[in-house]
Amino acid sequence: MFFPAVATALLILLADIAQVNASSGHALSRLPRHHDLSERIARAAAAVDATEPVKKIRKRRSCTRPVNNAALSTSAKPTSTAKPATTKAATTTTKGTVKDSSPTKAPSNSGGGQILGVAFKPSDWPTATQAGAAPAAIRTSAADPYLMELSKAFNNNGNGLYTQKHTGQMTYYGQGLGACGDTYNDESYTAAVSKLMYDTWPGATAETNRNPICGPYVKGRKTISNAGTFITSVSASSFVNVGGDGFLNCDPKSQCHIPLTATVKHGAKSIIVKIVDRCEACEEGDIDLTPTAFAALADPGLGRTDVEWWFNQF
Repeated sequence: MFFPAVATALLILLADIAQVNASSGHALSRLPRHHDLSERIARAAAAVDATEPVKKIRKRRSCTRPVNNAALSTSAKPTSTAKPATTKAATTTTKGTVKDSSPTKAPSNSGGGQILGVAFKPSDWPTATQAGAAPAAIRTSAADPYLMELSKAFNNNGNGLYTQKHTGQMTYYGQGLGACGDTYNDESYTAAVSKLMYDTWPGATAETNRNPICGPYVKGRKTISNAGTFITSVSASSFVNVGGDGFLNCDPKSQCHIPLTATVKHGAKSIIVKIVDRCEACEEGDIDLTPTAFAALADPGLGRTDVEWWFNQF
């Protein structure tokens, strides 16, 4: 009986020891180890970094800013959009030069070389001259049945309107049939003088196309036949009609006069024009040019500008 009791006690003791060992092992496993503690500290530090970022230290700036050499070198150079002050003026001058050289240059026998406009002296200017600035007769007669005397040049040496220089304003207008009876276009170098000059010119009459300021008549003549038509009586490249009343009349199919010419000067530029018309609104010293003639001297946008001009004497 003893042996079984001892065995039973021993078994109970062993069971208790096993239970104690099991409990001790579990408790030891919960103790923090050094390695576990370092990992926890690292994790805690990472958590702090993620939730509370470190604030940067604000340093006080100096009252004097450092010099930025790159900025200074950039500001010292002109930008690409800025243009030198002389660029615009140079362009204007270039345009003006091109415009001034566009009209055809005509030779002048005035001794001044070449000048824009028409010839200083017309190639068909008559060699014979009348006695005075006004014609001795303006109607046909037995002595001069075709009024050939009127195809001679007038003697304007004593005519102050012809010999003096004139100053005033120059303007321009659309050309066409002029008061002298001849037709020109806007591209011609022609001009009109003031009615104050035109109407007081020696020999002027109410018939504007018979005014000596228009120059001598061309040499050709046509007269009325018995059939009532004009036939050639004096052959020439251009002609005028001798009317039944004995007066000369311009024909729209032919040049009528050999015009006087004038030199027109504005600033340093000069042109030569034919005087072919009468300007109603001009003052005595004014001259009214075609658009082409005006543009050879000044910008047409001006409309009017100062001018000096004179009749060419030959």
